[in-house]
Amino acid sequence: MNALKISILSDKSASSRCRAEHGLSFAVEADKRILFDTGASDLFLDNARIMGIDIDSIETVALSHGHYDHGNGLQYLSGKTIVAHPGIFAQRISGTSGRNISIEVARADIEAHGNRFVLTREPLWLSEQIVFLGEIPRVVPFENESRAHFHFTDGQPDVVADDSALAVTTDKGLVVVSGCAHSGICNIIEQARKVTGVGTVYGVVGGFHLKHADDRLASTIDFLKQLEVKIVMPSHCTGIAAQCAFYQAFGGNEVKTGLQFDF
Repeated sequence: MNALKISILSDKSASSRCRAEHGLSFAVEADKRILFDTGASDLFLDNARIMGIDIDSIETVALSHGHYDHGNGLQYLSGKTIVAHPGIFAQRISGTSGRNISIEVARADIEAHGNRFVLTREPLWLSEQIVFLGEIPRVVPFENESRAHFHFTDGQPDVVADDSALAVTTDKGLVVVSGCAHSGICNIIEQARKVTGVGTVYGVVGGFHLKHADDRLASTIDFLKQLEVKIVMPSHCTGIAAQCAFYQAFGGNEVKTGLQFDF
């Protein structure tokens, strides 16, 4: 089984050599190289060049969900197969700021550059080790309360049904790679275990969409401890209070653009 490497192309914290933004993009490499999300701009391409990562040689893009800070970079790609949930082009506004948070480029414009969409609600194996998890069932009780921070432009609450993630099988167990975890990071983990048939979760990396030191955060930490997860690396949309709590519980490294992590 191939080792796993995750390279941080876009995230909220800068390193000494790469700039940051409010966006997320990772290069995920195991038995296949996958571009996971594309950030809010073309910054992921600049950082990839600095890091010596050839984006042109990556054939497959997995999109976690249809928000601008994860999908705007699609407009700078060509000749890719883009795997995502069918709901990624829903029109959305923020429930707090009222700004448009949809992907800001039309599907037709992305396809005009030779890109091809594979839209699926079902899990889809991208290689022998890497699986796109599809639509995430909401099964964990403490994650199922309403968290409708965002709304469709028709005024209806948006639970971000298109939110998905990747799971990668390794010799040490699963590594789950999340974009924002609007569907709940514990729900995502349960889906990863179900789809892969692997019960051991070695690591969880990416956006957790947990902001405050509240009961949900405490329950999430307990959930991860019960599974004996070894590596927990929250980033992007995870608030500072939550990041501190995860660090106190699990230790680990801060996710910054320009860094590479081997599993």
